[in-house]
Amino acid sequence: MKKSLLNIITLVLVLMNTALTGIMVFAVVPSMQDSNRVIKKVAQAINLELDSDQSLDLSDVPLQDCETYDLSKLTILLKKGTDGKEHYAMIYPTLSLYKNAANYSKQFATLDANTALATQHIQEVVQKYTVNELQSNPDAIRKECLADLQEIFGKDFVVKIAFGTTTIQ
Repeated sequence: MKKSLLNIITLVLVLMNTALTGIMVFAVVPSMQDSNRVIKKVAQAINLELDSDQSLDLSDVPLQDCETYDLSKLTILLKKGTDGKEHYAMIYPTLSLYKNAANYSKQFATLDANTALATQHIQEVVQKYTVNELQSNPDAIRKECLADLQEIFGKDFVVKIAFGTTTIQ
């Protein structure tokens, strides 16, 4: 009799534990998630940085905060396409530089002293593409050039690259 009473008490405790766990999962956890969402929205509304390793988003920098920097004309031999012919592209790259960057004057001096490095990296990226790829998807090529230059000169310094005039032969 003692054993079966102990088994019944254990069974009742297990059922109560299961019921309380279910209540916690379905009642407490969703309300905590809602609270976290509200706190995150409030923090974003007052511009608090929740993640310290997030960098500044410079994809939509106003034009008045940018300065243009023209690089020299580049004549680039493109990768051979399906036609098997050699094609050349003549581009006039222009960089948009963020004037409010932390070390703008130092980075500008570095860029000014190393323009050959910048043009070399642009040339290396563009020559990986065929004439058809350059004509059909120039944005992807510019994005790849931008990522390459941002890696060298800083993500908060070079914010955009434009190919002023592109002539393809």
